Amino acid sequence: MRSKRLDPSAIDVDQLKREFEKIREQLGEAAGKLGGNAHSILDQINDYLHSESLSSRVSFLEEEFGALGAKLKGTGKDAVAKLESEVSAKPLTALAVAFGVGLVASAFMRRS
Repeated sequence: MRSKRLDPSAIDVDQLKREFEKIREQLGEAAGKLGGNAHSILDQINDYLHSESLSSRVSFLEEEFGALGAKLKGTGKDAVAKLESEVSAKPLTALAVAFGVGLVASAFMRRS
């Protein structure tokens, strides 16, 4: 297949320069808009991170986690105290239950 040759005298260089300048301007405008949007978004994120509402939310969550930790610690202590009293009241039953749990655990360990 033969390609058509372009006649250099038929090319309007000035028209190409004008079109290239238009494209350059449009790309510059697009880049400016994108850059402006990026700055706007970063400013919004920065404002949110430094806002009082975020600080108060974090403080509230810290308090809630502290209260939950204290509650879990208290519940754990209560469970241990109850277990100790049950074992003290019925030591042979506790020993038999512990032995049975050990047998079941060892059976599971052998299977896997």
